[in-house]
Amino acid sequence: MTQLKKFAEEPEVSYGKNKMITIGGIPMPISMMPNGEYRWSMRQASKAVGFNEGWLSETLRAKGNALHRLKGYGFKGDYESQQEQGFIESYLISTEDFMAVIMYAVLVGERRPAISLMAAAMQETLERRADHAFGVVRDEDEYIQKFEYRNASIMLNIDLRAAIGEWIENNQSSIQEYTKEYSIRGGARGIYASALGKIYQFLFGKYKKEINKHLDIADYKTPKDHVHVNQLQRITQIEDLAAKYIRRKGMNPIEAIASAADALMIEPEEPKLGDRITRQDVHRVLDAKKALSANNNNKNKKKK
Repeated sequence: MTQLKKFAEEPEVSYGKNKMITIGGIPMPISMMPNGEYRWSMRQASKAVGFNEGWLSETLRAKGNALHRLKGYGFKGDYESQQEQGFIESYLISTEDFMAVIMYAVLVGERRPAISLMAAAMQETLERRADHAFGVVRDEDEYIQKFEYRNASIMLNIDLRAAIGEWIENNQSSIQEYTKEYSIRGGARGIYASALGKIYQFLFGKYKKEINKHLDIADYKTPKDHVHVNQLQRITQIEDLAAKYIRRKGMNPIEAIASAADALMIEPEEPKLGDRITRQDVHRVLDAKKALSANNNNKNKKKK
């Protein structure tokens, strides 16, 4: 069994399988220990949730209030050290401790990267459960791509909301004129909803209701949670640039989105669902392969 040590004790060499994955746009070294446990880079875990790379190691050394609060979220502080050629390569924390760091960053630090990371991960988990229940099989690469784009989308969505909120606060005298010009109802919430609707119109040439009908999803659902990852990426690009135009050029939200779509040379396209196949499709392929293999075996027997 892998031996665990407290931070700042003499490190121990552990040789396992190492891989590099991407979590929230951050390259994340992950190791599988001899006992099958997964361990995550302490430095990159800190960075992935919105802190600097040395935050967690400094928190462990300081043994102050931050560490006490971390432990309140289940943080144990056990780590593995990985050595190569006689020097310490990195400190590796458990999945449970990584989750505790995410919880702390969300609830105490209110770090946007951690919030978007948790939201994207939770949505993927719920979708996987639903996919399993309905017999839907997705390509694993699509799950990975969709997670990363969704994480980016949540981050940029937060930025766009914040930019629109700042614009509303700074333009109180002209808000009524703006909402009248674009037939917007519902105050600040309506202004944001109209901005997102405008993104859909530029990208798909349709209103949300038409998009959902085309995708065969419920009217109340958000299209960007269901479109193909490549289209989700284009939505995030528009959101990112529009937020910058609102902040830097003082444009109103709809002007900013129109300018962003123009700068990105967005051309309307048909909305597409993420690639998927059913379990029945999988079994049909497997059955066809078995039949082909059986036929080949019969032919070989006849030749003999």
